[in-house]
Amino acid sequence: MPAWFLSLSIMTNNPIKRTEKKVKQKSQWSKLNHWLHLWLGLSSGIIVFIVSLTGILFIFCDDIIDGLASDALYVKEVKEQRLTPEEILKAFKKQHPDRKASYFITYRDPKRSVKLASSTKERDLQFSWVDPYTGKVLTSGKAYDFFYVVAHVHSGEMPFGKTGNLIVEISVWIFLIELITGIILWWPKKWNRSTRLQSFTIKKNASFKRLNYDLHNVPGFYNLLPALLITITGLVIVNKTLNKTTHKVFDGFPRSYAAMRDIKPEYDSTKTFAALNPIVERLFLKDAAVEQVKLSIAAKDSITSLSAVAAKDIGLKGVQNGKTFAINRYTGQEIEIPVKVMNGLYIDETTMNLHIGFWAGWLGKIFTLLVGLVCMFLPITGFLIWYGRQNKKKKTSLT
Repeated sequence: MPAWFLSLSIMTNNPIKRTEKKVKQKSQWSKLNHWLHLWLGLSSGIIVFIVSLTGILFIFCDDIIDGLASDALYVKEVKEQRLTPEEILKAFKKQHPDRKASYFITYRDPKRSVKLASSTKERDLQFSWVDPYTGKVLTSGKAYDFFYVVAHVHSGEMPFGKTGNLIVEISVWIFLIELITGIILWWPKKWNRSTRLQSFTIKKNASFKRLNYDLHNVPGFYNLLPALLITITGLVIVNKTLNKTTHKVFDGFPRSYAAMRDIKPEYDSTKTFAALNPIVERLFLKDAAVEQVKLSIAAKDSITSLSAVAAKDIGLKGVQNGKTFAINRYTGQEIEIPVKVMNGLYIDETTMNLHIGFWAGWLGKIFTLLVGLVCMFLPITGFLIWYGRQNKKKKTSLT
């Protein structure tokens, strides 16, 4: 090194040492980030895989449930007189005395059959499609029970209860860290044509190791923002502190569904309950865009309010362009719900819709499917990268 450069270095408070220190610091941060990404990924990979897989299965649950019902979705003949909800429930009970109905969905389209959810004492959930003109059960399906299990495996509640919930939640937090450390690892040190090509494209006709490496990095980058959205909404759903904070920020009331059920009139054994048909008709008249109305069925007389949803589309978890109501069973009229509780309902519905892809019909579901598939394969490709490097080290040490 020239003497004049060394002299200049001393005169300027030795920038060579400062540069070396910065490089060393960066190297330490880089090592820590790499270590976190590797070992957190290996420790949570199997849980992330299961959560992603069950999430993917659940995306199209409503389409699968209705698809299996096939021709029973529509009646063969539309008659002038339609049975009342009470008559439909009575006819269902006669045909399935061992089952208890929990809610039904009725449609604006007169050709559609009524979709009725029920269960036995052993749980055994199922949907039945009932002809609203004759009361005949056209078909019943067990897919409801299957997706109930899928949803509870997804949350970790099956088979480990609250412990499973906690394991899944911790794994999702880890996955959030994985996404952040992953983008730091992905970020090129220098931006040029070569690094852009390597960072944004998958090299075709490459070796398995290189192809696997690209399949981990490139889709992982493109998937970052939607994966963050699904991860964060999932955490908002399961984490109490984050859920409360979200409601506080958007002026909502946490646990709004439970709060809504508490808004009800006092039980009075001398009073009779209002007919259900006028309730359904009023909900359809609320908005011309409403295609479906869902109404809960009270399990006993002491329950004095019903929950109702009027929407364009109603699924097992999602609601598209809809609104939730509380209904007074004695008068059949809506019960006024406080603004904060209504905000809370909207926050919960929006969070769930974003999480399961219910926000834009088939487009939202397909988009969420692609995001879920990438999330599901990231732990696999990541493990293969680590495993390949371990084998390489063993071979090197043997030679």
